[in-house]
Amino acid sequence: MRISWLGLAACLAFWACGSDESDDFGGTSEPADAEISGNEDPDTGDNQEPGEKQELGDKQEPGAKSEPEEKRDTTDKEYYIKSNLEATGDFSIDSVYDRYTGSYTYRIRTGNIVWYSQRVTESVDGDKSVCYGEQNGNCSDYGRLFPATDSKTEQACPDSTRLPTTKEWNVLESYRAKYAVIDTLMDLKYGGSCERDSVLRCKNIDTTGYYLTSDGKVYMRKKGKEKASFLKAKDSSYYNIRCVGYPDFVESKKELPPCDTTRQNPATRVYVFSEKENYRCYPEKGWLPDFSESCPDKGKSIVYNDTMMICLDGIWQVADLEYSPDTCNAKTKDSLMWFNGVNYYCTGESWRNLTPLEDSIGVCNKRRAGVNDTVIAGINIELYHCDSNEWRKAELSDYVGSCDDSSSVHMNDTIDFKNTRYICRGNGWSRYTELEERFGACTPEKLFMFENGTYNSAKMQYICDSTGWVIYSLEVVVGKCDSTMTGTIVKSGDYYSICRSSGWMYVGTLENTYDSVMVCNKKNNRHIVGGYDNPEETYTTISTCYYDTLKSSAGLWFQQLPKCYKEDEGKVYPETGTARYYCGGAGYWHDFFDDLPLCTTKNIGELATSKDYGRVTCTEKGWRNISALEAKYGVCNTNNDETVKEFDGEKFICLQEDWRRFKDPSTYRLQLNVGEGR
Repeated sequence: MRISWLGLAACLAFWACGSDESDDFGGTSEPADAEISGNEDPDTGDNQEPGEKQELGDKQEPGAKSEPEEKRDTTDKEYYIKSNLEATGDFSIDSVYDRYTGSYTYRIRTGNIVWYSQRVTESVDGDKSVCYGEQNGNCSDYGRLFPATDSKTEQACPDSTRLPTTKEWNVLESYRAKYAVIDTLMDLKYGGSCERDSVLRCKNIDTTGYYLTSDGKVYMRKKGKEKASFLKAKDSSYYNIRCVGYPDFVESKKELPPCDTTRQNPATRVYVFSEKENYRCYPEKGWLPDFSESCPDKGKSIVYNDTMMICLDGIWQVADLEYSPDTCNAKTKDSLMWFNGVNYYCTGESWRNLTPLEDSIGVCNKRRAGVNDTVIAGINIELYHCDSNEWRKAELSDYVGSCDDSSSVHMNDTIDFKNTRYICRGNGWSRYTELEERFGACTPEKLFMFENGTYNSAKMQYICDSTGWVIYSLEVVVGKCDSTMTGTIVKSGDYYSICRSSGWMYVGTLENTYDSVMVCNKKNNRHIVGGYDNPEETYTTISTCYYDTLKSSAGLWFQQLPKCYKEDEGKVYPETGTARYYCGGAGYWHDFFDDLPLCTTKNIGELATSKDYGRVTCTEKGWRNISALEAKYGVCNTNNDETVKEFDGEKFICLQEDWRRFKDPSTYRLQLNVGEGR
């Protein structure tokens, strides 16, 4: 099973970056001296079956092969190195991903030497290597056994590597005492040894490990023993091998190994990341730049400061995403990968960049559906909600619940959200209005309560309605003025209003719906049709109708007459002439009608019939026609003004000498007077 290179890097960083205290690595504080003996008996007793491999979660056992990825191009051997260069010094660990085998191995740097953790399992053309017991499976599990005297044994190590010397094994022992993790990563198997006389005889598998050095010794480790020993290699025996080399990349020039003939011949280059070029060893001059970024192995990949470099076209280049060792498919959907300083998210089909928001609070997916999170930018706080596949600005309902209808448990609740007040009225959370900010929330407990305030510098009264705080108006108190209410009179306080097409209007002068004697038309030519008395003047004014029959137009002629009060009742003015008027006794002069008696204060409200005008009634202003409602329900005059009566199931009010449809205050939406309910 493949492992995440990001997770592996974190694991290795823990191993490589710890302190030198023994508790960090499980070893002693000082390097231990290895036991060295040239004649120790390698026999350890009876052979045992090889132990089973230990499963470490998703981690690949060091050196073990994994199944190749689907569609892997195996034409070139390519591998990927994750390096903890910042932890080099005397000891560091690099993880190497081999794209050819699909497995991870390790490079362990001790001083100037790099140890390779992979077992040597393949033979070299013409060598005499064997598998323990001549069983191929033992080569894979424990490594191939090579003869000590075969010149081709050294060639079994990969290019640019070799067999370690006895001294280098001894140095490794010192590091083992300090860094116990070396045993885990090196994974030195107890592969036993074989000897050939007439037949091949093998012993000590799974109890003792024997590793050949380059100077005729054998490094021996016994199972259960902390320290190792050295033996003299036998000409007829076969042993496991491990390989070492020199680092081929370092962080800075100070990490370069000593420049000696080993590094100069054959010529070797080391890539120095801080300088972005290769350095070559010249024994007399030391390490000098060779002014190139060339690299020897196609596909070789290394990581430095979170940047992956890859060897392509013969030079080191920053690797594209396609060279990442982690794949994105249905199995790795929703996983994250840090690559070349950028976070990527697996959609199940391909990697994509994280948005700045996702980089801050993570990716929104089905597993995080319903999660709320906060982004703080300076003094600003932004709240976000994960809606199964994307982040959106969080709403109040995401935190406290919905307010969709009147059955909501939050009905009429108020809450402060992001320094703003909200109230639940059953149709979603509503932000406080300007008036609610001033007077508080308009809730059922405050319904029809009044508050005082100003609007456009004018003092106003506000009332808590079912919709919130509103300016006190007839529409709020009485109801909407619509077609069903047209012509209806309402009373608010001491004032009357009428519903017209433009809304509720204060009652000034009401129009009468009948033809009056006091209307200027052809029939009323030269008749008084109006007048008024100003007490501050010494006269009264009458308006006489003049009708132009040729032009069919009417006009008024205003004329000043003497005062006409109660004591003047019945008085005629002028005493002679064709146009004479009489005083009604209430401040108004009237015309004479041949078929109507005088209209004075004595017979106000009296009905009569005129051959020219039909049914008329006497008013303080003179005779006038009565309306259809008056003919049906009785005359409306100053004697019964503002009287309310009910006719045929409807209420009517006598106002300005006519019956008007009336809306009783008991039917108002608010049955309170202004100022009540505080």
